[in-house]
Amino acid sequence: MTFYSIQFILFFIVFSIILSVTKSVEQQRYVYLAANIAFYAYWDYRFLFLLFAVILICYVSTYLYSRNGNKVLIYFAVFICLITLGVFKYFNFFTSSFTRMFGVKDYVSLNIILPLGISFYLFQMMSYLFDVLYGRIEMERDFVKVAAYISFFPQITSGPIVKAKDFLPQLNTLHKIKKENVYEGLQLFLIGLTKKIVFADRIGSAVDAVYAAPAAYNGISVLFAVIGYSLQIYCDFSGYSNMAIGIAKIWDFDLGDNFNAPYIAKNPSDFWRRWHISLSTWFRDYVYIPLGGNRKGKLRTYFNLFITMVLSGLWHGANITFIVWGAVHGLGSAFHKAYKDAIFDKKVKSGEPTTISKIISILCTFVFVSAAWVLFRADSLRDAADIYRSLFNTTGAMYINIYVAIYIIFFIAIHFYEIKKNNGRVLSINLDLDKFKSKLIIAFWVWAIVLFMYCGNSAFIYAQF
Repeated sequence: MTFYSIQFILFFIVFSIILSVTKSVEQQRYVYLAANIAFYAYWDYRFLFLLFAVILICYVSTYLYSRNGNKVLIYFAVFICLITLGVFKYFNFFTSSFTRMFGVKDYVSLNIILPLGISFYLFQMMSYLFDVLYGRIEMERDFVKVAAYISFFPQITSGPIVKAKDFLPQLNTLHKIKKENVYEGLQLFLIGLTKKIVFADRIGSAVDAVYAAPAAYNGISVLFAVIGYSLQIYCDFSGYSNMAIGIAKIWDFDLGDNFNAPYIAKNPSDFWRRWHISLSTWFRDYVYIPLGGNRKGKLRTYFNLFITMVLSGLWHGANITFIVWGAVHGLGSAFHKAYKDAIFDKKVKSGEPTTISKIISILCTFVFVSAAWVLFRADSLRDAADIYRSLFNTTGAMYINIYVAIYIIFFIAIHFYEIKKNNGRVLSINLDLDKFKSKLIIAFWVWAIVLFMYCGNSAFIYAQF
């Protein structure tokens, strides 16, 4: 049930009507939970049992911990989360890697389906467990609240990963479907929808053609495909986030921001402060800082950055390409940190960066990130190597999709505006829909989406994680 399907529209209207007639906070919590169950069951009802089994273990563990203070209970629940993720997502990868390493021919593999959103809801669950353990929040005694938080349908499949301290208090108030929230949520949804089915899916069709046989194309065509994938994955994932945040906003929930113009980042660290913010924050709070952060010397700081990014890469998927992709970003972040430290130690006063130096930094970061996306997109290291080699092809077919070319120009213009006029933040749209002019813009916008939308395969990239 994708967010822009007829089934979802009917589902959302029905539960919005039910929500609007509820009279108490307690009743609304049951509506949220029922909506979450219905949404998840539509995908595959069998995995509902897994979802609520781990929620129950999480709830019982935190409840018992609040009674006797035994930290083992929290560690046990975290262990269950990691084991669950390991079995469903990584078991076959690690067993096959181990057997290849030691030359074992016969090994056990599991024929299992990856449950929808398992990486996201388990990480959200572990953030709740850690925050209870560290004393950042109190254990929540209402099981329905915990279950509604972990399984909240707008973000369960691909995030954002929302912390309990930010979400659980929102379940303590009576939510009303307000006109201003509907207006804001609708516009966020349309931004996300445009990114997904107009930009990402059309660019993706051109990228897929080149990645399927890179040796058949010349270097310019492969370069356009590499740049195209950078745009595709951004539009696809940030598009989902916009839609999820917009849907939640209509119900008077705030899920925070998940992207902030990542392609105007000036260095790898800045990129991860802007890209998939909820995941970056998760790894910072629950991996990087517990490892010691920057408190145990420079070398340890660089090591912590590297390990954190390798684990982030592994989170994305059970493939060596994701691990290498994470390692590349880890090395990039560590080298940038080392460079900053070296400049600071020398007490060099460079003054305010010039416009030219900012542009160069942005371009260099974009080249670095785009080159790394090749690893993320490729099915194997060999496939990634083929792409890198094909960038230097002097023969082969010329294939520059007109949509990719147009969207590259469009994104350059948007990013220039974000740098010069919007103080380096992502461009937002906030129309007053009480005005006729704004309604006309929305009508034209919807017409343009229908006119230019891609009607082929439209699965979200991050839904596989």
